[in-house]
Amino acid sequence: MNTSRLTRAPLALPVPTLLLTLALLAVAAPRLTAAVTASAAGVNSITLTWTAPGDDGVSGRAAQYDVRYSLSPITNATWASASQATGEPAPAAAGSAEIFTVTGLNSGTTYYFAVKTADEALNWSALSNVASGTTAVAGDASSPAAVTNLIVVAPTTTSLTLVWTAPGDDGAVGTASRYDIRYSTLPISNGVTWNMATQLVSEPSPSPAGAAETLTVAGLAEATTYYFALKTADEVPNWSTISNCPSGITAADAAPPAAVVDLRASSGDADSTIDVVWTATGDDGLLGTAAAYEVRYSRTAISESNWSAATLWPSVITPLASGLEQRVTLTGLQPGEVYYVALKAYDDAANVSPLSNVDTGVAKYGIASDVDPDETLPGGYVLDQNFPNPFNPTTSIRFSVPAAGRAELTVYNTAGQEVTRLVDGALAAGEHTVTWDGRDRTGYPVASGVYYYRLAAGDQQHTKKMVLLK
Repeated sequence: MNTSRLTRAPLALPVPTLLLTLALLAVAAPRLTAAVTASAAGVNSITLTWTAPGDDGVSGRAAQYDVRYSLSPITNATWASASQATGEPAPAAAGSAEIFTVTGLNSGTTYYFAVKTADEALNWSALSNVASGTTAVAGDASSPAAVTNLIVVAPTTTSLTLVWTAPGDDGAVGTASRYDIRYSTLPISNGVTWNMATQLVSEPSPSPAGAAETLTVAGLAEATTYYFALKTADEVPNWSTISNCPSGITAADAAPPAAVVDLRASSGDADSTIDVVWTATGDDGLLGTAAAYEVRYSRTAISESNWSAATLWPSVITPLASGLEQRVTLTGLQPGEVYYVALKAYDDAANVSPLSNVDTGVAKYGIASDVDPDETLPGGYVLDQNFPNPFNPTTSIRFSVPAAGRAELTVYNTAGQEVTRLVDGALAAGEHTVTWDGRDRTGYPVASGVYYYRLAAGDQQHTKKMVLLK
């Protein structure tokens, strides 16, 4: 083989300059030709495509190509024995797309191809990648028929189903070899839009000509229009033209999250707080993950009718996956007060769950452990030590208020949780006495231990300690 295809006139340069020039020309070889592909095949030909390298690396324009083919994979060791193609194109500028059809091949045969590139000093690149292609079987030039009745049915929020009639291997006869099915949010009407469309993975094998084909395309976005098209190939492969291009719209998400049914509210660890705990619900019922929670609280009972009137907890709550424990701590509450708490869940389509169960909690009240039972209360307020103390089962508490108005006398345990409320309403000015029978607000007897009672009246709050012994 003649490795030099270029004949150059002698250089009219002084000898030292000529030698230097030749030395420089011998330094930089073109970069190896990459991404060689066998893009199409005929009965006796295969078309190759690649990106042109440069003269020096990836710059400039190379001088020539050497394209070779073989019945077995080409390596550096087998390059010399591979057949050289005829009629190779002159290299285009670096980065240009090159197309070259190798002819004179046998039908129904697999060939391997590789390329080297040279500059004008005959510096040769390294061996390109090796591409393979199979020529068509002689006599089979008939492509499968184009599908013309592709339709889209059965929309869900994440899927659409395609239905069509299988074409044949040759027109509408026989059984084709494979499908290429693609989808896009834009119509697929030509080669450009076809190449831009997304190809499905795991496409089904064609059924015999005339059979009904059905395929569900999943993983789609909700409430979105999608366009579909397909091509069919035989074993050569001869490809059909693009099918008709129907469209379908995925359904909008109409399934709300399920209602939370196990919300629990209790006094928090810090003063003026309530801990709220529940099991996370899902995006659709109990499936998936909700998008947001809306937690509200109120001093009065919460229902659907007064939901919007309850106070919204303003902090963002990041939903956890369905089934996990979710919690939030409400802060800035009135210590010792009873609060009703409930919530709703939202998905990313703004579907809202029903109202959760409603629970109550008492805002943590920080009680000093060193209360002086003999302290003198300012402003005419008097809170006496209970008598007897310790007691079992009842004790009396006496107090005085200097003016008529609302007053509360509340019993707490050592955790700051409200046990019962002995007074809650308007009182006349003067001295008052109430009796506690050692029962909580539900009527059940409480355990032995230390308890605190707090008087809240006017702008005053005062607390004393008592002991129940059983």
